[in-house]
Amino acid sequence: EARIHHLDKARDHSDLGDLYFSQGKLTKAETSYRRALERDPEDDDTQSHLGQCLLRQGKAAEAKPLLEKVLAADPRHDFGYTLMALAEAQTALGEVDAALLNWKRVLENNSYPRARVQYAELLASRGMVDEAQAEIDEVLADQNHSPAFEKNRNAVWIRRAKKLESRL
Repeated sequence: EARIHHLDKARDHSDLGDLYFSQGKLTKAETSYRRALERDPEDDDTQSHLGQCLLRQGKAAEAKPLLEKVLAADPRHDFGYTLMALAEAQTALGEVDAALLNWKRVLENNSYPRARVQYAELLASRGMVDEAQAEIDEVLADQNHSPAFEKNRNAVWIRRAKKLESRL
C-alpha cells in the first residue's frame, strides 16, 4: 500500500491483489487487479489473476473472456493454472465438452491433483467410470509418495478424490 501511495504502478496494484487473493479477500483483490489493469491493460498475469479471482466469486461468465485472452497469447501461461481456471469457468457455465478438452490439455503437461480430480468428476458425470477411476487411482497413488507440504496443499483434492471413488 505504501508503494502504491508513492508510485501508483500497475505491478504494485497487482501484487496487492495477489496478497488479498491469498488471504481470501476476493473483493479487495478484484479491486486491486482492476486498478492494475487501468494502468497496464495488457498485463497477462493481472488479467489471469483477475479472471481467477472472479471465478472464485462465482462470476464465471466474466472470468472466461479474460482467461481465454491470456491463453490465446500463451497456452501454457502460469504453468497451467490459467488453463485450469478456464476449465473451471467452462464447467461452471455448463460447457462440459470444452472443459473436458481443457482438463485433458492441462494433464498433458502437468499432474496436478486439482486437474485430475475435476477431470475425473466430469468423466464420471458423463458415465465414463473406468476413465474417472484411472484418474482417481493416479491421484491417490501420487499422494502416497508426496512430501508433507504437498499433501497439505492438496488435501482438499485428495478428499474429493476419495469421495468420488466411493461413488464410482
